[in-house]
Amino acid sequence: MKGTLYCVGVGPGDPELLTLKALKIIRTCPVLAVPQSRTGVVTAQGILMKALDGCGITIDDKTVIAMDFPMTRDDQVLKGAHEKAARRLMDELDEGRDVCLITLGCPTVYATSIYVHRLIRQAGYATEIVPGVPSFCAVAAELQQPLCEKDEALIVIPGNHKHRRDLLALDGSKVIMKPSGKLGPIQDELRDLQLLDKTAMIERCGLPGETVYEKAAAAKDTGYFAVLLVK
Repeated sequence: MKGTLYCVGVGPGDPELLTLKALKIIRTCPVLAVPQSRTGVVTAQGILMKALDGCGITIDDKTVIAMDFPMTRDDQVLKGAHEKAARRLMDELDEGRDVCLITLGCPTVYATSIYVHRLIRQAGYATEIVPGVPSFCAVAAELQQPLCEKDEALIVIPGNHKHRRDLLALDGSKVIMKPSGKLGPIQDELRDLQLLDKTAMIERCGLPGETVYEKAAAAKDTGYFAVLLVK
């Protein structure tokens, strides 16, 4: 009998935000697959290890597989990495071992792991997604303000979306996720739309080095773990 793939979100950074279901799956799966960047920094695994330490759970008896998910926009490079990862995990599933693929935040929100999950599901294996706390929810909680109220819409915008300005001009609350590269163009758009003073930003929310900008006008150029909240 083949194993089951569990795609598990570990939340945005604070290890106490792992769900009970996520911990249960992690505890029972004999194989853990963790994303790894080119620099070897395994952020999701770091969050997981802190959480497990607090629960008295170790991974000494588990097989840990580092998955190479390169930070690039080259579709062919990404496709190759996803297929390689899927094949590696299917080898474990074919041996009857359940696999827990952990991911930062939630697997359903801009997560690389979902592409591997999709390939394995399409190949006919049993799969399950365990949601995690999305980064923009953690940011709103840190700022102690709601994302949306009553009939207010919530618009989630990838930082490099080609129609970003048009989406920012719509009514409702906006979240800008992962504004990689220069913040200046985003700040200029917000300023032109008279939204800059209504925008806050948190970088690396819940992680070491967290930086809170209650006014995004004061924010500096950032990396891949920042979220802007326009309210």
